[in-house]
Amino acid sequence: MSARARHSVFAIVLALSVAVVGTTPATAGDAAPDVQTQAPTTVTTASAQLHGLVNPRTRKTTYWFEAGTTLAYGTATAAASAGKGDKPVNVTAAIGNLGPATTYHVRLVASNDRGITQGDDMSFATPATTTGQGPQTPLPTPAAPSPLPGTELGPAPAAAPVLERSLAIAPTGGTVLVRVPGATRSAALSASVSAPVGSVIDTRAGAVKLRTALPGGHTQTGTFHGGLFEVRQPAGGHGMTELVLRGAPPTCPAGGVRAAAVARKRPPRVLWGHDRHGRFRTRASNSVITVRGTTWYVADRCDGTLTRVTSGSVSVRDLRRHRTVVVRAGQRYLARPAG
Repeated sequence: MSARARHSVFAIVLALSVAVVGTTPATAGDAAPDVQTQAPTTVTTASAQLHGLVNPRTRKTTYWFEAGTTLAYGTATAAASAGKGDKPVNVTAAIGNLGPATTYHVRLVASNDRGITQGDDMSFATPATTTGQGPQTPLPTPAAPSPLPGTELGPAPAAAPVLERSLAIAPTGGTVLVRVPGATRSAALSASVSAPVGSVIDTRAGAVKLRTALPGGHTQTGTFHGGLFEVRQPAGGHGMTELVLRGAPPTCPAGGVRAAAVARKRPPRVLWGHDRHGRFRTRASNSVITVRGTTWYVADRCDGTLTRVTSGSVSVRDLRRHRTVVVRAGQRYLARPAG
């Protein structure tokens, strides 16, 4: 067989393998941002200027700094944009309410629709005194949110999750909102809370750590960001925790699925998650994604529900084709709508 013939056969086999599996390799832009925490400057008894580098990896990226007197941090600066370039950019934020003669920990965190990256920890100490300044107030400990305005329904103080009844929620960056069943408004989280199963969590501008109960008194933990979702834990499901995408469906142009695919509009119903072999699954419009210890992304789009995996693997149940596909790191699967 000639070299040209062998090349043609290889190309045909490769195309068929991609078509059968329903996945395609990840591209250079399919990556979470790169971050580097740098040493703070202008450190006084009460404040400091925080610095770092963020490479968005060609994806629209936001960043924030987490700080505190321990490696649990506890406070975060407001989320800001790092753009969507492919080169490191300098980012900075000011932090106040520090106490004198105190050691603080800080790290830079960045997030895009491919994942969330936490920079290395950097510690610094405030001076004991500063000429001309009076006593300073120490960094406050975040308090549980007050009840929602206009209603007594809201998240409760932190407590261990109860199987099929409640979950524990801890914000890890940015702004996180929670609306419990029966409430008319959402509450912004500033610390760990307990909320009933059925609560809706808004991580479109932040990130959250979710802990739910398993049989036998065990628990599982996953981290999620970038989306709006309802948390369910069905009775008799042995602790399976289901995250149902919420929010308006994507606005699709006229002309059917093919025209919608050409539009390439950013979908409003997305979620990024990571867990370590817990019992989590995500329910979207056209598929149900069961996590198997991985970092993954799901989006409801005009041309279907897209699942992308950057580490580990997920099991995708295609609700229209009635088949299950295993999607591994570096692969994606598009579950197309009916019609």
